Amino acid sequence: MNPLLPNWLRRLFSSRRKVMPRAAGNYELAFMAARARTILWGLRPPSIDVTPVRCASTATVAAVRWQLVRSIGHLNEDLVATQRFGLTAALRVLLEAELKVPLAYTLGYVQQDGQRLCHTPVEGLEQMLRTGIAPGARVSLHAWLTLPSQEVIDVTFWALFPLMCCADERETRALFMHPDQMPGRTYHPQWVGEEFVRRIGVLKEYEGW
Repeated sequence: MNPLLPNWLRRLFSSRRKVMPRAAGNYELAFMAARARTILWGLRPPSIDVTPVRCASTATVAAVRWQLVRSIGHLNEDLVATQRFGLTAALRVLLEAELKVPLAYTLGYVQQDGQRLCHTPVEGLEQMLRTGIAPGARVSLHAWLTLPSQEVIDVTFWALFPLMCCADERETRALFMHPDQMPGRTYHPQWVGEEFVRRIGVLKEYEGW
C-alpha cells in the first residue's frame, strides 16, 4: 500500500473497508478510484474535498455560459475537438475564478446510448505512461472538469460528438450537471489531473484567445 495515499483513498483498496458515513454516488466512487490510481502511478492529482452542496444554478450556469461564449464561442468544432486537452486545462483556470471553487481536470471516457466514446482500457493508458506514444498519435481519451460537488463541466463533448449532444449543449458550449442525473450518458473517470496528458505529450497549451 502506498504510504502517500490518504486514509480515505486507502479504504478503496482495503479488504476490510469501513462503511462510509454517507452513501457515495456512482460517479463519486469512480472519481475516488481514479484519483487513487493516479497517486499509485506516482502522479500528483489535485486535492479536492467532496461536498454534497450542488453548484449548478441559474446564476452559475449563466456565468459559465458567458465565460465559454467569450472564450471559445468563436472556435469551430474541429479546432475544439483537436485542442480538447489544452482547452479544458485553460478553461479550468477561468472557470475556477468564476465559480470560486477548485475544479479537477479529469480524464476518462463517456458512455452514451450503449457506446463507449473516447475509450481506452486502463491497461492501455498505463502502457502509455510506461513507454510513451508515437509523435502525432491519436489518443482515445476525453477530458472534463469535476467540481467538489462531483458535478461535471464538459466543454468539448459538443465538438467531438455534435450529433450525440443535445441542442442546449451545443448552444451553451458545455454540459454542467451531476453525472448521476444524466439521462442516457455516463462519465467514467480513469485519471485525475493534467499530469497524465502532460507526461504522454498530448497536452498542448492553448493560447489562441
